[in-house]
Amino acid sequence: MPKSICLTLLLISLCSQTSGQAILSYNVENLFDTINDKNYHDEAFLPDGPYDYNSVRYWLKIRQTARALRLAIQAVPEPPHIIALMEVENQGVLYDLAKNPALRPYGPWRPILFDSPDFRGIDCAALIHENTRILQAQPITYATPHFQTRDALFIRFRSPDSITAQLTIIHLPSKRGGPKTSEIKRTIALEAITAALDTCTTPTLLCGDFNTSPTPRLQNYFQERGWKEAPFSNGEPGTYKFKGRWSILDWAVIKNGRGSAQILTVPELLIIDKKWGGKKPKRSWSGTFFTYGYSDHLPVYYLMYEN
Repeated sequence: MPKSICLTLLLISLCSQTSGQAILSYNVENLFDTINDKNYHDEAFLPDGPYDYNSVRYWLKIRQTARALRLAIQAVPEPPHIIALMEVENQGVLYDLAKNPALRPYGPWRPILFDSPDFRGIDCAALIHENTRILQAQPITYATPHFQTRDALFIRFRSPDSITAQLTIIHLPSKRGGPKTSEIKRTIALEAITAALDTCTTPTLLCGDFNTSPTPRLQNYFQERGWKEAPFSNGEPGTYKFKGRWSILDWAVIKNGRGSAQILTVPELLIIDKKWGGKKPKRSWSGTFFTYGYSDHLPVYYLMYEN
């Protein structure tokens, strides 16, 4: 039996055992608007910037992002209650994405985004399906005057089957500045986030772009605090590829529940890697040239259950 069919049957089997909360997570790679925000360094993505990011390219980026999300939704057995997003500039961009014709048949979607102190102005965001009730939404802030980075996004929700759960979307600091310096920044962020979630007593999923793989040190960190890693149900090598090497930068941990994860290697979201061999995500940009792609990350689908 083909591997893709086996994976689909496995997920359907899990869904039949108990009602799961379905969440789609995707780093959408530089989803900016074309307007200069003087509070942030978004100059690269302006009409006179190096990416020539004019209105035409903006709407193409919106269209391609919506198409990628549609392809991901079509590849899973149960449509997501929430779409978790990273690298979205502001509410206006998120509204344009939610209204795109490619996503409209699977909605309607309610956008959630809080502006954060990130120096480029990119934020974590979410699209909530209309049949999912939002009970609480707020940022978890851990930035300081010397550490300007994006907040985590906390959402407490009630699903259509009346299950109350929590979702926190993260985009941890990148490895810019060197491994040791960046690791300290990610540790500071995680300590603030897990401390804020310490009192949650119902199923809680912490997902997004960790900007690092689930190393033994991180796995021990979460285990000591009562979190479990959401195991991947397929054997895909990663969500991000750099210099020919795949890494799992997009993953999740769960508290007060259990779940599974699936990297969505949708063929349309991949392109042949001419330099290193195999395939890689079909990203939006090659240098400053717009490629009509989607993102440098692959989407991940999570199912979260009560214990």
